[in-house]
Amino acid sequence: MINRIDQDEEAVERPFDNAMFSRLVKYVLPYKRLMAWAIVSLTIGTATQLVIPLFTKVAIDRDILPKHFSGLVPLAVALALVYGIRYASYRAQTYTISVLGQEVLRDLRSQLFHHIHALNFTFFDRIPAGKIFTRILSDVSNLNQLLSSGLINTLGNVLTLVGTIVMMLVLKPKLALVSFMVLPLLVILSTRLRRRIVERWRVVRRRTSVINATWAESLNGARVVIAYGREDYNRQHFGTLTADNFRVWLRAMALSALFGPAVDLAGTFGTGLVFWYGTTLYLNHQISLGLIVAFVSYLAGFWEPISQLGQFYNQLLVAMASAERVFEYLDQVPQVTNRPQATSWSERRGHLVFDHVTFSYSESQPVLKDISFEAQPGETIALVGATGAGKSSILSLVPRFYDVTGGRIVLDGKDIRDITVESLRKGIALVLQETFIFDGTIKDNIRYSRPDASDADVINAAQAVGAASFINELPEGYDTLVRERGSRLSLGQRQLLAFARAILANPTILILDEATASIDTSTELTVQRGLKTLLEHRTAFVAAHRLSTIREADKILVIDHGQIIESGQHDALLAARGPYWRLLSAQFKLEQSGGWFAG
Repeated sequence: MINRIDQDEEAVERPFDNAMFSRLVKYVLPYKRLMAWAIVSLTIGTATQLVIPLFTKVAIDRDILPKHFSGLVPLAVALALVYGIRYASYRAQTYTISVLGQEVLRDLRSQLFHHIHALNFTFFDRIPAGKIFTRILSDVSNLNQLLSSGLINTLGNVLTLVGTIVMMLVLKPKLALVSFMVLPLLVILSTRLRRRIVERWRVVRRRTSVINATWAESLNGARVVIAYGREDYNRQHFGTLTADNFRVWLRAMALSALFGPAVDLAGTFGTGLVFWYGTTLYLNHQISLGLIVAFVSYLAGFWEPISQLGQFYNQLLVAMASAERVFEYLDQVPQVTNRPQATSWSERRGHLVFDHVTFSYSESQPVLKDISFEAQPGETIALVGATGAGKSSILSLVPRFYDVTGGRIVLDGKDIRDITVESLRKGIALVLQETFIFDGTIKDNIRYSRPDASDADVINAAQAVGAASFINELPEGYDTLVRERGSRLSLGQRQLLAFARAILANPTILILDEATASIDTSTELTVQRGLKTLLEHRTAFVAAHRLSTIREADKILVIDHGQIIESGQHDALLAARGPYWRLLSAQFKLEQSGGWFAG
């Protein structure tokens, strides 16, 4: 299948694909009973709609013209009964279709949501979260409209159209053929003109998307906008966007406003033909007046199904595009999976060995080259190096966010690819520089790593890393609600919550990737005390620039361009005055500060 995931595109029309349509229909098949009820109610409603003009014909020809008004009473009762059946059937149809649509929508979104969460970091490296969000919401909604109301309503329109044609041909073939003369014009209006309308509204949606994105960007970056005095520019830019959006909206509205009157005009022309030819036949005593009225009634319900079928065709083409985009995600195969012989990581000691490991995100550009080192249980391994040297790539291989492209990683005597991903990650805790805080309480965010933890466990974890002091000062303590992404907390406070979350998980292996970079000096003293508790009896991997975070490490690895160019303990590496010494000298300006590393 052609991989077009990386393209930033909207769900435009695609040619009809029978195989893709068949795949879509499978989402409806589990709900055969709902489908059956919808079709039955639809058929009954359509039948009552087709019968009603016959009541009019009988009333005029049998009762009104001959002035036999007594016959109108039972006819009115029967007609009221038909309308009652019609009302009940359409109500049942509407309810059933709504339930069916929600079931299909739930299944599609759930499958897509669960599948995306099963994919690996390579997928999220390539696809922005906004695109994924759009496909889960917008594209799935397009498919839902097609699979639920689209299919059922189209079936209803086909039944109505076919039934109306049959009734008209049965009543008077000549008059029916005359009324059909306007069909080519209606087909053109329902396909070509409607497609042009859809194209113009698509342009409007794109302009609106740009406006929404500009809104979001301006709001998220409000502080930067104000700090650099860009308010006037942003106002002008936004004004240009809204003016452009208004212009394309007017064009779309002008064409849309043409469609309804054009269909009405075509319908009026067809009705006029029926009146003209019907009157001729009536004057020649070939048809009755009631039949002419019945024909006009049938015509009133004849034009709308044709228009709706044209709309469904456009909806179908858009749904094909949405289906292609959704199935592109569903057809993505996770690159990190459990081997058939994989077993659980049950006896956890934390002995980790990188054995001549190579890794690349793409085949043309290796990121890690022949990485070999060993971490004994309980040891702390620090990784230092310039930005982009490969530190984070090494750390990402430990929990198998990616798989090695060469060599192997051995954990407690087993290749980590022979350990189930689920059990591997349960024994590893990760703290990043940018801590993600979920919308909820402080307690919920700490407990995220172990949902079954008690309140006492949560409090103990916070106390262990020094987070309890600021939590107790909050209005509602551990029950304080934090906004999305923890906007009510400082960077240091978020990091302390991340440490508490990690220690609550009680991991065998701890990974700290620039975890203290956002913490101020005073907070760092608190964190350092908490780190001692966090690192105790755990194998830890630490990537950091701060000396205080790495000087106590059992082993320091200096990474440069994806290779280990030096390793050892802090004092020995300083004494060697090699790459490690030069790195720290450049960072902390050793020459000017004099004696920074003394002792």
